[in-house]
Amino acid sequence: MKNRPLVAILVATFNGEAYLKEQLDSLLIQSYKNIKIYISDDNSCDTTLEIVKLCQIKYPDKIFYSFNINNLGFIKNFEKLLSVCEEEYIALSDQDDIWHPDKLQKQMRAMHKLEELHENLPLLVHSDLEVVDESLKKISSSYFRLRAYKLKAQKDLGHIVGPSGIMGNTILMNQKLKKCVLPFPKELDVHDYWIGLQCELFGRRKTLFEPLVRYRIHQTNNSNSQTKLYEKKSFLNILSRDRKLPNLETNRKLFLQELILQVNNGEDLKVLNAYNRYLNFQGSRLALYFDLLKYSLVKRDLTFRVKLFFKILYTNRYQESTKE
Repeated sequence: MKNRPLVAILVATFNGEAYLKEQLDSLLIQSYKNIKIYISDDNSCDTTLEIVKLCQIKYPDKIFYSFNINNLGFIKNFEKLLSVCEEEYIALSDQDDIWHPDKLQKQMRAMHKLEELHENLPLLVHSDLEVVDESLKKISSSYFRLRAYKLKAQKDLGHIVGPSGIMGNTILMNQKLKKCVLPFPKELDVHDYWIGLQCELFGRRKTLFEPLVRYRIHQTNNSNSQTKLYEKKSFLNILSRDRKLPNLETNRKLFLQELILQVNNGEDLKVLNAYNRYLNFQGSRLALYFDLLKYSLVKRDLTFRVKLFFKILYTNRYQESTKE
């Protein structure tokens, strides 16, 4: 790859002393060398900042850091990082994973191919992940397979607005997508969901089905833990009336309606409106269920969809919603 433009790597840290050094090492040995690592520490009370300072002394031309006097929270900290970086290409990194040495090179190659086809659009490249435990012992060779994500290579708005599957720690985006996603909605609870959704609506995505990140699962993960990944999902539990439906307890419905007002594409509006009805549990249960299937708003997994059918039938959510 002759043209190697500068890539900003954004790392939002908070009490990350256990694994941060390993992750920074994996960023610094990338085969794609033209990088600038921006670290924003969210008022850590452990040795995180000391680890960052030592790395910055060793790599003063690669690492730049700031410290939040007040804790902003994970989402706002990433928003801050996005706001300050001016590079054309931006990669997001968690503080506790390990990147494959060729991750950035492979993603930049895919990004350049996307640009040849869609030069003036917001663009995003993401990948699968290998799932490991605290000691880097392999749990699964594919996060997509483990979570039953079956994302299509072409535009797949239903999958993105529902299950998503775009993990922030694999995202590489261009500056045009950054401008689309900022500012984050006030109610946002998951930043990678918002970034992926904006790209699917207004830009183009490239999914690399090769695992390019060793995704470390531990009990303090922001998005996943071993408890969540291996939560018992017996059929009898699915029939229990207190089982939660997927994503109904997220903040998605708080900002989705505003997003709908910005969309002009008729087919996209059908997908978004169907999902909005589900999030607000409006209409008959059967109509909601069949809309979820019609627009691929739930995982393309037969077992999951059968269980979901009974969840919708037996949930108390409908009665609760009618009382509000």
